[in-house]
Amino acid sequence: MRTWLKLVAWVVGILGGAALLLYIFVFDVWTIPSDDPMEAASIEPTLSAGDVVLVSRHTTVTRGNLLRCPDPQAPGRFVIARAIAPNGEHVEILNEVVTLDGKRVPSPRACDTPIVTIHDPQNDVDVNLHCSIEDYGERDFWALRAGDHTEPPFKAQVDQGRWFLVSDDRHVHVDSRDFGQIDVSTCLHIVYRVEGRAGIGDEKKRLNIIW
Repeated sequence: MRTWLKLVAWVVGILGGAALLLYIFVFDVWTIPSDDPMEAASIEPTLSAGDVVLVSRHTTVTRGNLLRCPDPQAPGRFVIARAIAPNGEHVEILNEVVTLDGKRVPSPRACDTPIVTIHDPQNDVDVNLHCSIEDYGERDFWALRAGDHTEPPFKAQVDQGRWFLVSDDRHVHVDSRDFGQIDVSTCLHIVYRVEGRAGIGDEKKRLNIIW
């Protein structure tokens, strides 16, 4: 019996030590704030305010990564948006669809939940948005768009050393259309959701890989 207890203690100690090293050197645990309605709407449907996530302490950004960056307009706070275009590329957003250098994101397909209802805090109304899956090489993610009354067209060329970030909610957004292009050396990559805002009991929003 004592042998088994010692073995269990060793295993728990090793796993705990490994977790501590990962926390110190590789990942940070962060709970997404719930006090900014616009930011909360903009990160849907991938994340929600109140989710507990892991962010990488050492970020090498590639297209499609979901990033946490210092808010250029509010020191001490963060914005969450997806790296969509590096320096030199031309970005156009028309009818809430992104094109890069004149090419549209490869063949979107419908999400498991094709219509997602989001509260628009700017107008204090609920809006029904179409959800589609966008593919970027080995990663894909959900994106929301309005069927009508879409956001105005937007065009930009990304500056040297900058990235253009876009919200997964293309309609109620907090992204480079609002705060400008970003130096991603100040950003961290959100890689994993530990649990959703409802707690570990929410099976759909726990232990999820986040690109």
